Amino acid sequence: MRARIAEAGELAVGDYGAGPLLVALHGFTLAGAQFAPLATYLDRHVLAPDLPGHGATSVTPVDLPTTIDAIAGWLTGLATPVPVVGYSMGGRIAMSLALDHPELVDRLVVISAGPGIRDPKQRAARARNDKHLAARIRDVGVDRFLDDWLDAPITSTAAVDETTSSVDRAIRQNNSGSGLAAALRGLGQGVSPYLGDRLGELAMPLLTVAGGNDVQYREHAASLAAAAGDGIHQVVAGVGHNVVLEAPEALGALIEEFLGPA
Repeated sequence: MRARIAEAGELAVGDYGAGPLLVALHGFTLAGAQFAPLATYLDRHVLAPDLPGHGATSVTPVDLPTTIDAIAGWLTGLATPVPVVGYSMGGRIAMSLALDHPELVDRLVVISAGPGIRDPKQRAARARNDKHLAARIRDVGVDRFLDDWLDAPITSTAAVDETTSSVDRAIRQNNSGSGLAAALRGLGQGVSPYLGDRLGELAMPLLTVAGGNDVQYREHAASLAAAAGDGIHQVVAGVGHNVVLEAPEALGALIEEFLGPA
């Protein structure tokens, strides 16, 4: 389905399907269009903004407080509270949004995401690595960077067919090098707060999902759900980190079951 792009302040928002509202936050190097295939397996009206540093969104500066403020400001114009789904980077942002603005989120789905990095030294090291990677994106450009990014084990798209991987890459290619570099510096795990100690504050039910082949984030999914006051976790067998891309039908079924009748 082709996205109907609407400007929401400075957020560009992909609009898919029909039914009760659901908001979806994408992963790094992607855009709201990531959720178009998943939307076909949901009885929901999916609104998926391009996060700062990505797609057609022009929110600046690209950092977590500004991102949360932009999303919260946009959501206040909708019929809230709404379910919020977040994948990977978008999952961390979704958790921050739900913790800071519980009045806007009635159910939370976190896919292939963790709580951030607990140890300050490890977090600082990750920030340094992200700055180096940001510089590389600027130096080599988006296409060359994606060659490496999509060949790495955790972010690889090798498990899907050529047509699906081509569509996924086309979404990523619509991003700019400067935007992705800014997102790494401002929204990466190196500069994001550790949320593990706050998960008990979540005021809404939480579903965490991970791929069965993604050992690290499968463990995160279990620990996030256990730490939340009302959390469950599910594993999608036979897929890796990008559950949204690899198993949209199975993921859609899990989300619908969690959210209940539309």
